[in-house]
Amino acid sequence: MYGRVTKYFRDKRFGFIRGDDGNTYFVHHSNLNGEYIEQGYYVFFNPFVTDRSDFNARGVIVIEVPERKMRNDKKHK
Repeated sequence: MYGRVTKYFRDKRFGFIRGDDGNTYFVHHSNLNGEYIEQGYYVFFNPFVTDRSDFNARGVIVIEVPERKMRNDKKHK
């Protein structure tokens, strides 16, 4: 399934992905398989069910990274 990362808390090591089906999936860092994700990333993932939640993501693969706006730190004289 495809979806977009809506939040990822690096310090807490978990986040959420809004799937193309409209559901929000919980993702734990242990299910990222080494991928780096941030809010706004478009990803592919495998949904799965646990005894705590029907909407979980694993096998996350980053498909698209949004462009970042660069700050202009040059000082004008």
